[in-house]
Amino acid sequence: MKTHARVVVIGGGINGCSVLYHLAKLGWTDIVLVEKNELTSGSTWIAAGNVVQWAATRTNSRLHQYSIKLYQELEAETGQSTGWHTTGSLRLATNKDRFDEYRHILSKDHALGLECCLVSPGEARKLFPFMNDDGLVGAMYHVHDGHCDPVGTTNALAIGARQLGAEIYRFNRVTNLSRTGGGEWIVHTEKGDITCEIVVNAAGLWADRIAAMVGVYLPIIPMEHHHLMFEDLPEIENLPGELISLRDPDVPYYLRRELNTLLVGPYEARCKSWNAHNVPWDYAAADLPTDMERIQDYILQLLERVPILREAGMKHIQNGPITYTPDSQQLLGPVYGVPNFYSMAGCNFGITQAGGVGKYLAEWIVDGEPSIDLSTLDPRRFGTWTSKKYTLAKVHEAYRLQYQLTVPDNERDAGRPVKSVPICDLQKEQGAVFGSRYGWERVNWFAPPGVEAVDRYSFRRNNNYIDHVRNECLAARDHVAVYELSAFGKFEISGPGAAGYLDHLTCGRLPVLGRAGYNLMLTPKGTIIEDMTITRLSDDQFYVVTPAVSEVLVLQHMEDHLPVGGSVTINNVTTRLGVLTVIGPKSRDLLARITEADLSNEQHPYLSCRNIHIGVAPVRAIRMNFAGELGWELHHDLVYQRAIYSDILRAGREFGLVNCGLRAVLNSLRLEKGFHMAADFSEATPLEAGLEAFVNFKKDNFIGREALLRQKEQGIKSKLVMLDIDADDADAYGDECIWCNNEAVGRITSGGRGHRIEKSLAFGFVKPELSSIGTRLEVEILDVRRPAVVVKSPCYDPENRKVRA
Repeated sequence: MKTHARVVVIGGGINGCSVLYHLAKLGWTDIVLVEKNELTSGSTWIAAGNVVQWAATRTNSRLHQYSIKLYQELEAETGQSTGWHTTGSLRLATNKDRFDEYRHILSKDHALGLECCLVSPGEARKLFPFMNDDGLVGAMYHVHDGHCDPVGTTNALAIGARQLGAEIYRFNRVTNLSRTGGGEWIVHTEKGDITCEIVVNAAGLWADRIAAMVGVYLPIIPMEHHHLMFEDLPEIENLPGELISLRDPDVPYYLRRELNTLLVGPYEARCKSWNAHNVPWDYAAADLPTDMERIQDYILQLLERVPILREAGMKHIQNGPITYTPDSQQLLGPVYGVPNFYSMAGCNFGITQAGGVGKYLAEWIVDGEPSIDLSTLDPRRFGTWTSKKYTLAKVHEAYRLQYQLTVPDNERDAGRPVKSVPICDLQKEQGAVFGSRYGWERVNWFAPPGVEAVDRYSFRRNNNYIDHVRNECLAARDHVAVYELSAFGKFEISGPGAAGYLDHLTCGRLPVLGRAGYNLMLTPKGTIIEDMTITRLSDDQFYVVTPAVSEVLVLQHMEDHLPVGGSVTINNVTTRLGVLTVIGPKSRDLLARITEADLSNEQHPYLSCRNIHIGVAPVRAIRMNFAGELGWELHHDLVYQRAIYSDILRAGREFGLVNCGLRAVLNSLRLEKGFHMAADFSEATPLEAGLEAFVNFKKDNFIGREALLRQKEQGIKSKLVMLDIDADDADAYGDECIWCNNEAVGRITSGGRGHRIEKSLAFGFVKPELSSIGTRLEVEILDVRRPAVVVKSPCYDPENRKVRA
C-alpha cells in the first residue's frame, strides 16, 4: 500500500469509483481509493440500477445525460460489462398539473438536446402494452433511458481507473484523519497511513462519520427503501425485445423489467430512517428487515395500473438504506473550513448521477472549477446552521415528496423555522406567507384581510397569490412599500490592506468613501462566482453584501485569498445585522417622518451611505434597492428591528404603505428593472451576461482579467438578452427552450410577469448573432412556442429617473 498519494478517495461505491476514474482520465494518476469492505457494499449493491434523463433541474439533467453516455461506453474501454439496457422510459400523468410539469420539463430538455416527447394515454399504452390507461392525462417519453448493473458498472469504473494507474485498497477502513504541520492530510487506515494533498469523502452511508473526523457536520441520513420482484411472467418472458420502464409519480413508484419479470420500487409516505445517529462500521451488503405493511397500498395501486401482476406471486423483496439530504440534492464540492477536503455524499439517485458527479467533481479538483453550474449541489449551501434534528425532519420530507410536483415557487415546511428575524410575528399578523431560503424565514407575499395565508401553486397564472403580488408591485411603484432582506450575507472587510485585497478579488471599481456600488467576483477562468454590493465605510473599511445562499461560498473565497500578515480582517455580520428596505415615490416622505436626517438628493444621493437614526435606532442607510425605485436599504443591528419596523408601519399609514414580499421583488420588480440574479449568470462571464460595464480593465490585477481579455479578443459564444414574450396564461420562469427557425438556440434563465408594464419578461442566453434588439424568437412555454422579441433592458425607467428622484 502506498504511503503517499496526491488524492485519497474514501469509499468504494459507484460514486467513489467514478471520481477516481475521472481524476485518472484527467491525468491525475497518483491517486488511491480506500474501501472498508468490498466495492459496492454500502448502498450501491442494493440499487435498482435505473438511469433516466428526467430531472427537475438543468444541472441534474446534465449529470444524467453524461452518465447514460458513459455507461454505454465503459465496456468497450475496460472489458467489464455494465449490464446496460436502453429501454426508454414513460412517466405517467394522472392530472393536469402533472402534465403541465412535463410540458415544462419538455422545454428544458429540448434546450439540452434530449430526445423526448409527450404522448397520449393511447400512445403510452402502445409503448407499455400491459398498462391500463384509465385516468391518464398523458405521459412523458424519454427515448434513451435505461438501466444498468450497479455492481458491474462500479467495477468497470474501478478497472478503468486502475488501467490508468490508480490504486484501490479494499477491506481497509479509515479510522481517522489528521493534518501535518505543512497542511497535508494523513489518512489513517487499519493497514497504515497515507499522506496526501486532497481527500474526497465518498463514504456513502458513513460520509457523515468521515466528515465528523475533521469537525464537520454533514446533513445526511439513510432512509429505508424497498424494491420487490414478482414471479416470472409469461408475458414478459415472451417479449421479443426490451420493455420500456414506467413511473407513476402520483402514487408513486418505478417499474421496470428484470429478466422475465417486473421489479417495482415504491416511495411510501410513512417512510423510515435507518441508524440516523451513526451507521455501524461493520454493515455491508445486508438486507434490512422488510415491512410490507408500509408499501402494500402502493403495490395494490400498481396492480390496478398493470393488471398482469394481479395473479403474480412475489419472488423477492429487499429493503436497503439510501442516503438523503435535506433537499434531496447531493452534497458535492469543497467543504467550508476544511482545505482540500471534498464532499461527495447524499446520493439518493447515485446510479443515475454517478457518472456525471464523478466527471464534474474531478474537474473541480483538477481545474479549480467544474465546467457546469453545480451550485444547487454545493455543500456550502447548508452553511453551518444545520443540525441532526433539522436533517431528520427534512430527509423524511424529502423521501416522502420524492415525486412532488416541481411547480414554481414551491416551499416545503418540515424542520422550520430555523433562522427568524425579530419581526416575524408582526409580519404574520399582517398576513405574511413565509418561505425558507438558506434556513431563513422570508416573506413571499402578504395575504390581505379575508384571504387565506397559504400557497396554492400552479404552472400557470391561476395560483392563489398572483393578484396579491401584483398589488404589492403596483403599490411599490405608485406609493411606498417595505420589505425585509435580513438573510443577505453581510461582511465587514477592514485593515490597511483591505482596499487592495478587494480590488484583486473583484473586477469592478471600488466605491469612494461614503458610496456603494455593484461588483462581481470571478474565477481565474473569468466566470462569475457571485455578485454583490460594496459600500466604503472608511478608507480601509468596506461593507460587502451578497445573496443569502452564497454567504459561505463567498466567505470561503475571501478567506482563501486573504493576504498573509494580518493586513485584512473579515468579520461575518450576517446574523447580527438585519435589513429593511423602504421603496417607492413616497419613501422619502415616509422616512422624513421618522428620522431627523436630511435625505435629499443633495445630502443623500443615489448609491450613497450615511449613518442615521430611524426613531431611536441607529441605522446604516444605503440609497439603493433591487426594485428600481427611489428607496433606502436600512441595515441595522437586529435588536433594533422591531422598533424600526414599527416606526415604518406607523408613519406609513399616511402614505398608503404596503408590505411587500419577495415574489414581488424578485419575480417582477427586479425583472422590469433588468437586474440579474445568480441564475442569470451561472457558468457565464461578465461579457456573456451583459455585465461588461462592471468590469474595469484598467485594473491590472483582478482575478479573471486575463481570461476576459482573451474572450474579448476571441468573442463570446452566447449572450444574455431580455425577452418580451407574447405569453398566454403562463410565463417562462427558468430553463425553457428558446427557438429560432425551428432550431433550439438558447435557454431562459429567469422570468416572470412585469406587473407595472404588463409584459411577460425573461432573461435568456442566445447565440450572439441573435442578440440584437428587435430579433424575433420563440420561447417554448408549456409545450407552446410563444412569440418573443429581444428588447432593450431595463424595460422600466430606462433613464433611471426613479432611483435618482
